[in-house]
Amino acid sequence: MLDILPEPDLGFIFYPHEAPEHPGHPRLDVIIPAKPTYRHFDPQKAQYQVASSTNDIEHITIHHPWTLGKTYRVCAGRVFLTDRKAKHVEAFSFGGDLQIMSETDQTVCALVSDAPIFPLFTTHDLPMWIVAEVEALLARQEAHWDPQHPHSFEMHLATVDPFLLYVACLQGLQDRVAHLPNGANELDHEGQHFVYAEIKRLQDNGAWPLLPPTLPQLFS
Repeated sequence: MLDILPEPDLGFIFYPHEAPEHPGHPRLDVIIPAKPTYRHFDPQKAQYQVASSTNDIEHITIHHPWTLGKTYRVCAGRVFLTDRKAKHVEAFSFGGDLQIMSETDQTVCALVSDAPIFPLFTTHDLPMWIVAEVEALLARQEAHWDPQHPHSFEMHLATVDPFLLYVACLQGLQDRVAHLPNGANELDHEGQHFVYAEIKRLQDNGAWPLLPPTLPQLFS
């Protein structure tokens, strides 16, 4: 039985981070009702990137009722929620464990991760900045992958530990923001502050690896 917060007011729940001002979240629950409530965003389907049995990446779309697998390993990428009016909500995850519980009146999808999950629909631009920069870092790693084996990058990404991927991306972002050009905008400076503060927070908590991997090392 999934332990979920009561009475979601949006059809999805981003659980609070241990650091109150953190823009990311450790868990995202999506509640797909059998019948729309018409009181808020009622998800009709939720799309995730998951690792297959062969460590490839598959795109699955969860709906109600759900009669297939109950657990999946989610890979780094975006999560897409769509309601009956074709409105969309997006989030970004570095990967994690997805558990699905389908009952008569609803299907609940709970994504839990050791790395933060970032909502991409808020009025705050920082999560958007973080995700755009992370996606650019990953795209550069993919660009250096063997073009004769285009699917091998996804297969490798499917095996990467979410927290180590987050650490490696933070290091990549640290290199990026260490040399902001003159006239850099306010959002770049806000991103710079987040990267430095997040690395320090993880170091102070004893969570930062003794030998943190770089992205080239993770994808070598």
